Amino acid sequence: MEPLILSFKASFLLWSISLLYLLLKVSANAEGILILISLQLNLNIASMIGDALIALKANLFDPNGVFQSWDPTLHNPCNWFHVTCDNYNSVTHVALGNASLMGQLVPQLGQLPNLKHFSTLLSD
Repeated sequence: MEPLILSFKASFLLWSISLLYLLLKVSANAEGILILISLQLNLNIASMIGDALIALKANLFDPNGVFQSWDPTLHNPCNWFHVTCDNYNSVTHVALGNASLMGQLVPQLGQLPNLKHFSTLLSD
């Protein structure tokens, strides 16, 4: 009778390990999917924020090349000069200083929900 009990215990142990493996595999796949969704959402948000800043760039005359690093093909405007972001890659500061810019601000700046500071001197 003892070999049967040992066999049952071994089978139960194998079954438990297999179940644990499957749960971890499903969990890892679900986590991977969530990471991919999160990355896509972050890219979409960064693109929208970049679009708002590119609209500003397009509306201003920039004789000194302040916007030279503002490349619309880069997905993350946090890498641009004069733009500061928080830990979540959300624009918090745009400091253009006295760059002899001419033109008007654009309403797309309202798409920057975490913008706390915007500074520039504009000329007409």
